[in-house]
Amino acid sequence: MVNAQQSMESADDSPFSRLIGLEDGRSDSGIGAVSLEVQPQHRQSAGVVHGGLIATMGDTAFFRAVRSVLAPGERTTTIELKVNFLAPAAAGRLTATARVISQSPRLVVAEMEVRDHQRRLIAQGLGTYLRMR
Repeated sequence: MVNAQQSMESADDSPFSRLIGLEDGRSDSGIGAVSLEVQPQHRQSAGVVHGGLIATMGDTAFFRAVRSVLAPGERTTTIELKVNFLAPAAAGRLTATARVISQSPRLVVAEMEVRDHQRRLIAQGLGTYLRMR
């Protein structure tokens, strides 16, 4: 029999996450994280990490934070995501961390940040998730 935690852990095993090289991190107590070692294919034509990848990292960290507060049988989907890009990143390890800041029976709100290997703030965001039974 698969317990709820095992079921949630397998949710990170997505082909897209593997394709872009996301590495799992924390997912408990309303906090989620993922990291990534920047590769040449992550950069856009100006030589910095593509903003879509940074947003994806934030959304995935959000998911990991939100899923840690869901009840058994609940699922979630992103209904709003806002990202402010604050500094470019071109190399090294990026880490996205998210934290649940508000919950109701229908919605979960989380904030996130992406930092580089020197702890420099690359992006900051806010997301809203819909709880589904």
